[in-house]
Amino acid sequence: MRKPITIAMTLSAGIHAALIILVTGSFERAEAPAITNEPLIVTLESAGIDAAAERPSTLGTDEPMRSDAAATPATEPEPESLAASDGASAAVPAEPAALPASRDGLEHPDVFEASVEPVALADLSLPGVAAMASDLTVQPPALNASVTTASAATQRTAPLTTKQQKMLARKIRDWAETYHKRDDPQEELTWKHNGQHYKASFTALPGGDDMSLDRLVIRVSTEEDGDLLSTELKMKRLAFSSFAQFVNRWDDSVQLHDDELDGRFHSNSAINLSYSRKVKPRFHGKVTTSARTINVTDRRGFVRRDQIFLGGVQTGVRSIRLPKNFVPLPGSADVFGEQVHEVEQDTRITFHEDGSYSWVSLESGLFERRGSIRKPAGYLIATGKAKLFVRGRVNGRVLLYSPERIVIEGDLVYARDPEMFPDSDDYIGLVSAKNIEIAGPEVTGPGDLRIHGAMYAKRRFSIKRFRSRGQGTLSIYGSLTAGSLSATEPRYATNIRFDPRLEALRPPGFPVTDRYELESWDSAWTVEEAL
Repeated sequence: MRKPITIAMTLSAGIHAALIILVTGSFERAEAPAITNEPLIVTLESAGIDAAAERPSTLGTDEPMRSDAAATPATEPEPESLAASDGASAAVPAEPAALPASRDGLEHPDVFEASVEPVALADLSLPGVAAMASDLTVQPPALNASVTTASAATQRTAPLTTKQQKMLARKIRDWAETYHKRDDPQEELTWKHNGQHYKASFTALPGGDDMSLDRLVIRVSTEEDGDLLSTELKMKRLAFSSFAQFVNRWDDSVQLHDDELDGRFHSNSAINLSYSRKVKPRFHGKVTTSARTINVTDRRGFVRRDQIFLGGVQTGVRSIRLPKNFVPLPGSADVFGEQVHEVEQDTRITFHEDGSYSWVSLESGLFERRGSIRKPAGYLIATGKAKLFVRGRVNGRVLLYSPERIVIEGDLVYARDPEMFPDSDDYIGLVSAKNIEIAGPEVTGPGDLRIHGAMYAKRRFSIKRFRSRGQGTLSIYGSLTAGSLSATEPRYATNIRFDPRLEALRPPGFPVTDRYELESWDSAWTVEEAL
């Protein structure tokens, strides 16, 4: 459905003409007055896009479940409920069985099956496609006052047709997921849709430093009734720090129980849930998984789906691959040698509020030394098989990298907490080619543990001695990416909150995905019409 376009245009112009006057056999040319132009104000309210049925299903809080992934819903039934359980903890549960969901959702309410649903523009929230607002105001610049010829072009805007909206929604999803595979990223693409020819040109905008995200500008154009129509959109490349939590392979022995997550969540495999009337996991952001189902391994009582997936859940999306190899230092010429601190032995690092850090080799154990986080960013790099042990208060921008393991031994927080100080400029990234581990309670102490920053453990993120009953909460403010996860309970319930600053920036040199997402789009045609 489209909403009307209202155009209010006030144009004050003189008449550019030649007045020919015949006087006694001779001609005189009259002077033309100057031309002035007032701005053209165009207010556009665009309807949402109803994307085609090829997209993976979006199971939101009100959407029906169905077992036939190729079916298109004709009506929207009442929201389904979950028959819940009292899963004791994230310790090893009984081996789950992925049951097929019945078409009416009553036979197996504990399994979410993929379905094919129409999608509006405001719901383009696949990994790689961001949500967009539906009401836009477009204000083109004033007409050029120097226009004096009838061949000059004026510009106006026009809405996309419903078919064009659906077609471009499919293209946007495809570009978001496959642009990185193109042999020639700058090559133009052409295609034909409903008898009309279209062309897309791509302009890559590299981030420019080790914290910025790459952008991609795409211009789509076509001709219609002799007019040139074009629309422009911008996409950004996602870093792994763009996710509050990202899991490559869910451990079958782990279930989410008393866990809370605020921010987008993605898993490349099926996740396991357990819940009861009193205790249940809560996802405040959008949940996506490449699996066709979400398993409920243990339940007691009755819990509605939207009481767990508050931001909606979508199954059957395309997997996002972890990079085969990660180079801890970017190829940027802006990173100088004094920004890099390499250690060859297992090293304990403690950050201090004044912007310094101290370190001591655990093998030699000779003495503790002290340095400062370099600007604009510092890199603390372990080489060989060295492990890093870390805690403290971070003042600055820093990346820690180990090819083996990073062990968190106590609270690791920012000197200026971004929840209290939104202008905080402190960033830390913890990247391990293998594991990140929370030390045992004899090291961290009992009770709660707080972590600020973005973490990336290619193999595993684990809680040492997770079966010990510390009755605390592991609070992560930032982002957690892992090849797999260990259980956390009963030692810790987990509370993961996304740091919104990571939408725009990543920690220095933090790994990026092969996925893009839509960042901005006027969702209308600009019409170049010859007079």
